[in-house]
Amino acid sequence: MSQQRYKESIKSLNELGFTELEAAVYSYLVENSPATPYRVAQDIGRPVANTYKAVEALYQKGALLIDETKSRLCQAVPPDELLSKLKQSYLNRHQNAVEALSQLKPSGDHEKIFSLATAEQVFDRCQRLIEQAETIILIDAFPGVVEILTPWLEEAARRKITIVLLAYEPTNITGVEVVAFQYAERMLRRWRGQWLIIVVDGAEYLFAYLSDDGTSVYNAIWCGSAFLALPQHCNLALALRASILEELLNKGVSRKKIQQELKRTEEWLVMGNRGYDKLAVEFSTQD
Repeated sequence: MSQQRYKESIKSLNELGFTELEAAVYSYLVENSPATPYRVAQDIGRPVANTYKAVEALYQKGALLIDETKSRLCQAVPPDELLSKLKQSYLNRHQNAVEALSQLKPSGDHEKIFSLATAEQVFDRCQRLIEQAETIILIDAFPGVVEILTPWLEEAARRKITIVLLAYEPTNITGVEVVAFQYAERMLRRWRGQWLIIVVDGAEYLFAYLSDDGTSVYNAIWCGSAFLALPQHCNLALALRASILEELLNKGVSRKKIQQELKRTEEWLVMGNRGYDKLAVEFSTQD
């Protein structure tokens, strides 16, 4: 095994929970089985006593077979078999955690505005927002962000969620109504990064301004307050309708066609049911 492949193998096993020495011993044995722990220690340049402990740990994890004779020859379990075992073990532990944690009552105040520090946090939260959408998703996003959101949006569209996107370049996303921003070229020249505004069900919203490659965050916030999200929903719905109206006027379409489009898109303003219902209940209890 080349040094590069050996290092990559050790790194991948470290990420799966193996210690550095366990990863080194297993990686060596994949290509050099069977071998005694003593020979392994000599060939990888590690202390014999520590190597024996690593061999025992790997045996307990099901990564090695040991010939229980005087020589105690070690044989690596094939990687595909080991990875299958690890995957099943993780799934079992994941299910146990789901069952245990589902018994707990979550706390926390989602009425506040929370900062998001990394691009990973931004897109993880976006994915969760989209996956939990019940009625409508309104988005204003630059092209680099749209590319990342596309598979999640298409999945939401298959669930019959209404999705409307204000786009800054020609875009086609299955099940999503794309509205062209009339001043896209000017806006893209003005901002060197990637803007994202997303409002879901009038109940939650996320604003973010990321670097041009989408890997770092200049500023980003998420809020689960319906009191704050519902007005954002209405504002974005009005902005989308204004862009549609401006495009129709530029095309010189008939007054009847304009009225039809305004009537069709009027529904967007009142589709934030989750946010509205939450506020209606909250305000009714204060009477």
